[in-house]
Amino acid sequence: MAVILFDIDGTLVDTTGPMTQAIHEALEELPHLPKPSEEAVRSGYGLAGNAFWEHVIPEATLEEIRLIRKLRHTTLEKTMKGQNVLFDGIRDMLETLHGQGHTLTTASNCGVHYMNLILDTQQIRPYMTAPECLESVGGEKKADILTAHRVRHGEADYIMVGDRKSDVEAARAHDFPVVLTGFGFGNEEEWALADHVIESPDDLVEWVNQS
Repeated sequence: MAVILFDIDGTLVDTTGPMTQAIHEALEELPHLPKPSEEAVRSGYGLAGNAFWEHVIPEATLEEIRLIRKLRHTTLEKTMKGQNVLFDGIRDMLETLHGQGHTLTTASNCGVHYMNLILDTQQIRPYMTAPECLESVGGEKKADILTAHRVRHGEADYIMVGDRKSDVEAARAHDFPVVLTGFGFGNEEEWALADHVIESPDDLVEWVNQS
């Protein structure tokens, strides 16, 4: 059985719509700052910490970013309420892999509040064992999350599943095989770096069982 580490955005979910709306609502408190487009928000997924906000709202100061992040906690909870943002087939995929005895968990550059919001609103926490994110491990890069999982789970067959170059880099730092989602936010240049690219969640189940 494998320990399968899932990135969140572009791998399990697409929160671009509610996230953009939440940021726009947060920016009502800072009307001098421009509101980012959905494309700007989507292209920022995969960046860690303040790097995401510097990409999405480059005009904001660090102090303003701290305020926006704080406000966004509340606005995102509101915009996410009752929304299904899972990619088609994700729930069935998680249920199948979990039922087969694989250990499933998360390895995302997001913060603890966002990770918990996704796990709980999308009702996928029961499938996850000790989920982690960059903030929960106090890390600086995604490879640090994988280090924390190795400490917890010990010697095992690990698989990193993500959608961006940062997922590949983290996996390579630990010599883990890496699968990228062809339906996520990545591109052909990033897909070329992976060991395998899946076109649907069902493809991951098949690949894991053949590995």
